[in-house]
Amino acid sequence: MQSLERILQDHDLGHLRILAELWGLDLPSGSSRQVVEVLKTAMLDPIQVNEIVESLTPPIRQLMDYMLNHNGRVPLSDLVHRFGTLREMGPGRRDREKPWRSPVSPIESLWYRGLIGRAFTNTMSGPREFAFIPTDMLSLLPHPTSPSLETPGIPADPPPLILSATSTAVDDAITILAAFRRQPSSEVPMLPAYRNSLIAFLHRPAALDLLINLLQEESILVAPPLSPDPPSVRSFLDIPRSEALRQLLNAWKQSVSWNELQHIAHLTYASETWPNDPLTSRQAVLGFLSRIPLRSWWNLEQFVASIREFHPSFQRPAGDFDSWYLRHAQDGAFLRGFEHWDTVDGALLRFIITGPLHWLGTTDLGKSNADESVSCFRLTPAAAILFDARARLTIKESTASAKVQSDGLIIVPRRAVRALRYQIARFTSWDPIDEESYYYRLSPGALSVAASQGLELSHITAILETAGGQPLPTPIRNALQRWGDIGLEAKFERHLVLRLRDPAVLNELQEKRATNRFLGEILGPNTVAVREQDIAPLCAAATRIGILIEPPSPSK
Repeated sequence: MQSLERILQDHDLGHLRILAELWGLDLPSGSSRQVVEVLKTAMLDPIQVNEIVESLTPPIRQLMDYMLNHNGRVPLSDLVHRFGTLREMGPGRRDREKPWRSPVSPIESLWYRGLIGRAFTNTMSGPREFAFIPTDMLSLLPHPTSPSLETPGIPADPPPLILSATSTAVDDAITILAAFRRQPSSEVPMLPAYRNSLIAFLHRPAALDLLINLLQEESILVAPPLSPDPPSVRSFLDIPRSEALRQLLNAWKQSVSWNELQHIAHLTYASETWPNDPLTSRQAVLGFLSRIPLRSWWNLEQFVASIREFHPSFQRPAGDFDSWYLRHAQDGAFLRGFEHWDTVDGALLRFIITGPLHWLGTTDLGKSNADESVSCFRLTPAAAILFDARARLTIKESTASAKVQSDGLIIVPRRAVRALRYQIARFTSWDPIDEESYYYRLSPGALSVAASQGLELSHITAILETAGGQPLPTPIRNALQRWGDIGLEAKFERHLVLRLRDPAVLNELQEKRATNRFLGEILGPNTVAVREQDIAPLCAAATRIGILIEPPSPSK
């Protein structure tokens, strides 16, 4: 960052006198430039450097080794959290209190010996102050006696219960696209009813918001209203599964609109704009993870603890832990200060590993049992894409065919051709899924929606025959043709039956306009069908004409 000479030039004469005292040198006379030149020459003498390093106490030497293990340059805030403070003092207070004779931390010891300097440099999150060893002194210092601190955390034993990462994010993306093709969403975010109806058909329901965000960032979903962009969808469906997963991973890695901190359940923020830079936070976490070997089980809590110890301000500009006015969602308490690191910054690390990275197929998760929280994780081969965009990824493609049954049920294996499943999902009703297959059913309502979007009956027939790899069963072909000729012939409607003790009461209800409009089909002398939504107004109208009607019990 800077040479020793540059650091010395920034110090006043009083500070240079301190340096000379601690190095056992006589302060030379002359101009400031001459003083700096003499001090620089003495402080860069290998013998002098070795003597000063040998005189350091173990805590101070530990700090120096830490700096050397990080190429001589560390954010000052990280050093302060780990090794103690560096008091800010003007020349007057410094000369009165003489802090170099009773330093309160190893950082102050190195600072007043001139073994570290301070300077601001630009980072992705803005200017940040670093502590650094002078560049020309760095090569003179002895090799660290402590082990390298480059790998965060420690390995873990294989867990009893493994939650394997898969490529189901690709399949869920297709489901989401098909849903918005059938019914574009005019509300972003989605209304709760729409959302709840969709998550039932996803393998990773918790990933819904993330996938929608990534599909929007890739312009595969566009708004308003939120709906698929046909050319982009076609491209996404045509690429191999491995490349589709790569596209989602790269979109997440580079996303500026998806903010993990915002999706941690116990955190809230009063403003619409959250205080962190999600891209900076994410890239820092990926930098830590890149030091962990693939396919190795790693202790999650030890990983988090290591980041807290060595890189606590990884997402905090200038290491500021007091300016983010986050609250705890449960009790509303403010989460300011380093004492809340685990609740905010530690929670972010856990969420990224057990959330997006797992949903996108890059971390297997381990537990002691089903009721315990995640205790360890393992980076899968797909994680290599996050550290090297050109990393090779191979996912075996499947040629499994769909099965079109004569009862109208269509079974589509999860690994079947994605483009065919997308089309089938457009003109069918959806049944519950399982791990291996999707289940669709032919229905007039779904066929009508597809027809209104330009999907013709001949296209539907061709799609089903291609997906099944054989001609359609005769009953299905006949049913489709009949629907094409006639349209809707039958449907269920939900009604309740109102039973009267005396047929005369039914006649009275029919005769009164206030009640007659809520009656449905007459089923017998003393029974009539009533729609569910008409029950309450019918009871109220009947009371007004002097007839009390018992409403149905809640269980009905």
